[in-house]
Amino acid sequence: MISQRGFNGLLFFSLAAAVCLAGCTDSDQPAENPIPGPTATENHVDQNTSTPTHVEKQKTKSAPKLKPLLAGWEKPAVAIVFSGEQHGYLEPCGCTETQSGGISRRADLFRQIEDKGWPVTAFDLGGSLKRTRRQSLLKFETLMTALADMKYAGMAVGPEELRMGTDVFLSLFNPNPENPNITPSFLAANITFYETEELGRLKWKTITVGKIKIAVTAIFGESYRKEVEGSGGQATFKIEKPIEALPAVLEKIKAEKPDLTILLAHAEKDESRALIKQFPEFDLVLTAGGPEDPIGQIELVEKTVMVEVGHKGKYAGVIGFYPENKEQKLKFELVDLDKYRFKDTDKMVEHMRFYQDRLKEEALAAESPIDHPSGANFVGAETCGQCHTKAYAKWKKTRHAHATDSLLNAKFGLTETIISRMFDPECLACHVTGWDAKQALRYNSGFLNAEFAKTAEEKSLSNLLQGQQCENCHGPGSKHIQLVNEGNLAAAKKLTHIDLATAKQNVCYKCHDLDNSPKFNFETYWEKIKHPGLD
Repeated sequence: MISQRGFNGLLFFSLAAAVCLAGCTDSDQPAENPIPGPTATENHVDQNTSTPTHVEKQKTKSAPKLKPLLAGWEKPAVAIVFSGEQHGYLEPCGCTETQSGGISRRADLFRQIEDKGWPVTAFDLGGSLKRTRRQSLLKFETLMTALADMKYAGMAVGPEELRMGTDVFLSLFNPNPENPNITPSFLAANITFYETEELGRLKWKTITVGKIKIAVTAIFGESYRKEVEGSGGQATFKIEKPIEALPAVLEKIKAEKPDLTILLAHAEKDESRALIKQFPEFDLVLTAGGPEDPIGQIELVEKTVMVEVGHKGKYAGVIGFYPENKEQKLKFELVDLDKYRFKDTDKMVEHMRFYQDRLKEEALAAESPIDHPSGANFVGAETCGQCHTKAYAKWKKTRHAHATDSLLNAKFGLTETIISRMFDPECLACHVTGWDAKQALRYNSGFLNAEFAKTAEEKSLSNLLQGQQCENCHGPGSKHIQLVNEGNLAAAKKLTHIDLATAKQNVCYKCHDLDNSPKFNFETYWEKIKHPGLD
């Protein structure tokens, strides 16, 4: 009789998983163009604004030729950094060398601008989260602290923020900051919380950077209203149509006589264009609704400049303001936050370590397990190997078998600093066995950190289910074992069988997605791990 740990299978699921969630791109080229004018296309040259460490030299010695940051720009009266639609991506995942983005490299962008002696400020478009769980709130708090360290002046409220709940704004919003110029206030001209105008956000804000007075407001677009309809907190906020809210706000802004007026439009591009035509008072509009990887060109709508900065934190937009230049008052560059021109920053390393420590302290990886659709339990690859000896031996030699090790020894960016991701559900989901990879939720009998185990059986799961194992592809094995022990071998085989077409379409890409494995090719990878036959 096969032991209750036996099972038919081996894996070809994924190693390249969401170690911390950020963007990837195969393009290391930033885009720049003056306003108005065509996109610049000159050749790129290497430039480091500071001496790299030994580790960084190793990583960058074969770097492609890249255009220097903000090449050819004279000192602006103020430089404005734009970001937005981050969707929960705090840093590049460690699995892919080509990935761009992360708050740490963005912080280094600020350092490089400040090293030039340029006055700088920043605004975020919102759209900062992917989910609405407790982990999302911890991530949001981490992000807001990071933005404050980067001296952001404001963040627009998008649908992802609204879905977090009104109480988040009430707990994090400071109506009377000591220095408003460098405090990331929540901005929304057409949103009211609890029917009280002063709660949780500002309708508009003016700041002075250098000698420049900047007025900024934000709107929640009608084109995004559907994303919050029916959400749990909808009764706590009211969304007014932007065309009804902006006139009164613009009247107050005009009274301030700003040098530059900015709209953060969390709206689809067509809606943003329509708003610009109706409210030409705005000099500069940052819009949502564009592609994940924009081409970096500005769009001139009437006399207003409209820009976009993509998704997942891969890019930041930099605007240079030249008020004395009547022909070209604004310059724009879309900056690819690549690994060659930007290094990691100590402060952001601290934030990521603190974030991971909070995940461990709150034991989020142990909370609210879900039932597997099959109703079966996970048993572990060692049990599978009792019958499927050759397949098990093959698996032991693959990187899948060591997927959990990469969480234990995860380095932060390009540094040598180890920050374990062993308590991060979004990382565990693709680096252990028995989790829903897309939802980042543990199945009842799936991998559980030993620190959280309450029974001997739960503790055994922390060892038996490390790595990407058989059952992540073939399903949990307890029912398979039962059928084998009953002599129903045909049913046992049918239960765990998965054909290559299904695996390619519905299994591997759950983790080998465009973010974490942009060059993934099923046929090539399958040759490395295929395991035909019963033994």
